[in-house]
Amino acid sequence: MRKTIATICALALALTAGVACATHDKALLYGGAGQGKVIFDGRLHASKGMLCNDCHGALFGTAKKALITMDDHEKPVACFACHNGTRAFNDCELCHRKFDTKPPAAPPQVKLCGAASVVTDLVAPNKDAVEKETGVKLVVDKSNAGKGMIDLLDGKCDAAMASASLDATIGAGKSAGLSKPTDGLQMDVLAKSEVVFVVHPLSPVKRLTWEQIRDIHTGKIVNWKEVGGTDLPITVYTDAKASATRGLIKQVVMGNAEYVDKAKAVDFVKQVNDRVAADPSGIGGLGRGFVNQAETAVVETKKIERPLGFVTVGKPSADLQKVMESLRKLGAK
Repeated sequence: MRKTIATICALALALTAGVACATHDKALLYGGAGQGKVIFDGRLHASKGMLCNDCHGALFGTAKKALITMDDHEKPVACFACHNGTRAFNDCELCHRKFDTKPPAAPPQVKLCGAASVVTDLVAPNKDAVEKETGVKLVVDKSNAGKGMIDLLDGKCDAAMASASLDATIGAGKSAGLSKPTDGLQMDVLAKSEVVFVVHPLSPVKRLTWEQIRDIHTGKIVNWKEVGGTDLPITVYTDAKASATRGLIKQVVMGNAEYVDKAKAVDFVKQVNDRVAADPSGIGGLGRGFVNQAETAVVETKKIERPLGFVTVGKPSADLQKVMESLRKLGAK
């Protein structure tokens, strides 16, 4: 109480009730002298083992008025015989409640859906800072780019998160069953990240060209010995067909050729790392942010850079624009 009483309490606090005393089964409302009304809940006090005579007589009379002054707040009298911060709380706001003021308005919300890579690399690390800077609450539904596109066109979110070009992201949506027209879509790039290929940590293959990676993923190279590894059939792991990462690899590295039929698609992009970590024959492409370097080894190859951004139907709303500007600034650091 002492830390704020000088600034929030009037010099004299008048508490006025319409009955003689607060019984064990009543809650009484006092005026609070403009500092927020005070409820005395007799039922709550009774549940703590308090009896009427514990207060009435020694601390309070049974008159219709209870006057508590500024000085009383500093003394072990009246309410403060118990509410001293030791026996019971002495927080001003727990007694003085602003019932006659409107509650603060809820902050505006922006809902984002789609690519897990955008969440991991951009949104999640900066979420608190963005909300503090913009006053906009972010509601994030992490899935994949394809599902994000479907949710966007179904009106379930304000923006779909994308980790590849708009064309590749639309393609991911169609792989996930997108059938609605995509006219009017626009993509705002907020940052960039890298896609890498991982192998089992014991694999002797440390470097591959894009041509070799393409031929591995399309089934032209089927054994690790063909690229300097051990005599072991190659297993290709890939993100789900609705993933923008898979679409990016297909577009940029594979020249839009099809994946080998035996390629194993996982449910979530992080599982590419997990599957390769457990399989000496495995290789898979994923965002660098999902790589666990204690479990897999990143293959050296030409850099594959990709955009991280938001797809919207038409221009972003004012709140979304504020969020994007904040993320763009934070993502550039």
